[in-house]
Amino acid sequence: MARTASAFESLRGCGVISRMRLPLLLGSLLLSSGCIVAETRPSHPHRPPPRPPPSRPVAMGYDEAVRRGFDQCRARGYRCELKEAHLTGNDVWKVKFRVDGRGEKGHLHLDYDAYSRNLIKVNDKVKDKGGRGWDGDDWDGPGRGKKKGHARRDD
Repeated sequence: MARTASAFESLRGCGVISRMRLPLLLGSLLLSSGCIVAETRPSHPHRPPPRPPPSRPVAMGYDEAVRRGFDQCRARGYRCELKEAHLTGNDVWKVKFRVDGRGEKGHLHLDYDAYSRNLIKVNDKVKDKGGRGWDGDDWDGPGRGKKKGHARRDD
């Protein structure tokens, strides 16, 4: 054993131990200096971007609004002649027809929601050719005008 001790002492004298301590000392100084090694690649796999929200349904066009109007008009048993159709600013299609059928004549106005395509309003101004059919807002003939106050003929 004495040989091992003397061999160790002989190595110390040669500077082998001090050469081994130097890299250890330098390595520990570098690690304790606060350097942090970080991975530049994310740990989770690449995710696709989220899907966009569902798009709003496509608005009904002129041709579809007119076709739906003709279908509604014919379902009521009228011969229909398109007067006009237009889209308002609040997304409502107004489709207007002149109608004729079963001894009746008049107008049919239909309102459709442009996106849901629901029939919102029906204004059916159709009366018999004999003059009967409208209620309240019929034209009473020439010469009367608007009534202003109480008149003798109203008694």
